Parts: sequence; C-alpha cells; structure tokens
Amino acid sequence: MKDLVVIGAGAAGYFATAQVLSMKPKAHVLLLEKTGKVLSKVKISGGGRCNVTHNCLDPEKLILNYPRGNPWLNEVFNQFSVKDSLVWFGQRGVKIVAEADGRMFPESNISQTIIDALQSSAIGANFSFQLHSGVTRIVPLKSGFEIWLNGEEKIIAKHVLVSSGGSPSGNGISFLKEFNFETVPPVPSLFTFNVRKHTWSDLMGLSVPAAKVRLEETDLSFTGPLLVTHWGFSGPAILKLSAFAARILHDKNYKYRFSIDWLPEMDEKLVLEKLLQFQLENPKKKPDQSQIFPIPKRLWEQICKASGLSANFNWAEAGKKKLASAVQELKKSVFEAEGKTTYKEEFVTSGGIDLQEVNSRTCESIRFAGLFFAGEVLDVDGITGGFNFQAAWSTAFVAASQISKSI
Repeated sequence: MKDLVVIGAGAAGYFATAQVLSMKPKAHVLLLEKTGKVLSKVKISGGGRCNVTHNCLDPEKLILNYPRGNPWLNEVFNQFSVKDSLVWFGQRGVKIVAEADGRMFPESNISQTIIDALQSSAIGANFSFQLHSGVTRIVPLKSGFEIWLNGEEKIIAKHVLVSSGGSPSGNGISFLKEFNFETVPPVPSLFTFNVRKHTWSDLMGLSVPAAKVRLEETDLSFTGPLLVTHWGFSGPAILKLSAFAARILHDKNYKYRFSIDWLPEMDEKLVLEKLLQFQLENPKKKPDQSQIFPIPKRLWEQICKASGLSANFNWAEAGKKKLASAVQELKKSVFEAEGKTTYKEEFVTSGGIDLQEVNSRTCESIRFAGLFFAGEVLDVDGITGGFNFQAAWSTAFVAASQISKSI
C-alpha cells in the first residue's frame, strides 16, 4: 500500500509531493501524470519566466484577488502565505524578486529555476512517478482508496491528493464519480475580449498604462494596463475583468458590451474644460495634430476620427457636439464583444470541486477521510499576476502538512 498517491504533476501536485517528502523522507509516495509532461504550466507562465506569486503580503488583502475562493482561502493563506512561499523557495536556493506591478519572478527570470527547485525537492527513498498514467476510477475502501489507472492497473493508497488542475470540459475529474461530490460547472477565466467589426484594429500593438474597463449593465470594472490587438483588447485590465465576470460572460454566450475610459484620473467636466481651453488658445491648429492629453498620439487620432474631429478643419470650427462626442470617446468608448481568446500563459478554469466539500484548515474532504485536494481542481481561481500559483502552493502545503501528520 502506498502512503500517498498524488494525481497530477502540475504546480500543486509537485509542491505537495516535495513537501510531504521533506517531512517524511521514507514515505511511499507515487506521483501520477496522465500526459507525458510535468509542470507544463510552470514552464510557460510569465512568458517562460514563471510568475511565482504576487507581492501582496497581507492575507486579508490577498484574498481580494480571487473571484472564486474568497473567503475560504483566508484560512489557507493564514497557514501558508506569500512570505512562506518566498522562504520555501529561498531555502532551495531560489531568490524571488518583485517587479513594479507586484508580480514576482525568480531572479534568474527562467521558469526552469522553479521547476528544478520542485523536482530536486521531490526526493525520497520510496518515491516514484509515472507519466501517461491517467486515473479512470477511485473507489473508497474501509481504510484507504483503490485507484485504477488507464482502466487496468490498480493501486491501493492510504491517502490520495487530487491536484489534476482545471478541467474546461468537466471530464477531468470524472474519476471521482464514486464520491458524488458537489461540483461547480467549469467555465474559462482570464481571456481577452474579441470585438467584431473592429474599427480600432489599426491601433494593434498600442498600449496604455492605465485605462478603466467596465462591463456594461454591471458594476464590474477594473483599471490597469490595456493592449489593443488585431482581434480586440487584452492586457491586465481586461484579464482581471474577465476573471470576475467569467460566469456572467459565459451566461451571455460571450456576447456583451463593455466600455473603456482612456483617462480614468480625469472626470468628464475636466476633460471638456481642457478641450475648450486648448480650442481657445489654438484656434488654427488641426484637432488630430494636437497633443492635449497624456495618451499615445495614435490613440488621440482615433478618438478624433471616432468623434468627427476631422483633419479637414481646425479647432475654431469644432462645435459643441463634436467636443461632447470627443469627451464621450475619451471617457466611455463603447464596444460590442463576441467571443473570447484564451490567454494561454495565464489560462485558468473557474469551477471545480465545490469548496463546501473541503475543509479549509486541512484541504481534506469533509466526507471522505484521507482524500485531499489542491490547486485549480478546487473552485478557486485568481486574477492574473501570480495569484493562481500562490493558491496552488498554499493549498498544496496545507494538504501536505495534514497528510504528513498521519503517515
């Protein structure tokens, strides 16, 4: 009998394995992965740099970055916080550094550094792992569990940790059907907004450091960097909004309206005052050749085009209606979206095992002793910026600590 079988060799699964073996080096641990690769999301995260966590050290503030999981995560983060993650990797020779926006990466700027730290920590006299080993069924026994691999091989384990990641189709946790767990149907989170008849596509590649994006007919909005793409809009502001609105947008079949405020630090009155002042002082200048606001020149030219401030006349000829239209475009450019494009490096799934099924103090099933969960298989997901990896490290640590106590 195995002391522990870990299902899924991603961030949470590998971290939990490493933690159990650091506490119980002689434990019989088997790590299973249904594909031929391990830690694949760690490899590509952050453009190959691995966004390990976020420089948000207060657990109460940290949980605000999770559309699903707050406040369940509060107890988890109080046991293993961002600070603890930094210490854990630091003890394994990996220094984690913060960037200006709070994202944290290994000092090497190479994701392989994190992979090496995890794999070198998963060492034990009785540790083994198997690739191409998909779990098809788990059966609870009086003491332990019976795990079926690929419909043929059978393994008996005292403890099982499910860290199989998100499952967009919902089929990824079908092997748990014997348990009749309450689950939340999975939907995509963290995606870009696709815009049909995208008249702004000429601005492809243009970015602004701060724009406020609002989902129409809701109270949801986020301010942050924004990027114009050939299919629509992306960047942290869009991705954060997509995360908090994941279920709303799914219910709308990804057909919705959103607006962009290009000058979030100015109200409409101030914007109009600046336009009128510039008009008064520069009556002979061309509107689209004027530099009035701290936005890229190409963006201002598009605003002028959309509001009718044509290059064929000067400021003295711009009437009240065109000025009001310019204010509208600057403060509330409205777009109709249809569809989404998954942001591959940060893609996560909203949904999974209902948190009411899992004890937040131990990450153990409330109804089945010895069965644990960690990572994205839970109905927990964060916004972009390292938050999803932090949830993986923390839930994995909590589960591993509890498992180690009973081995």
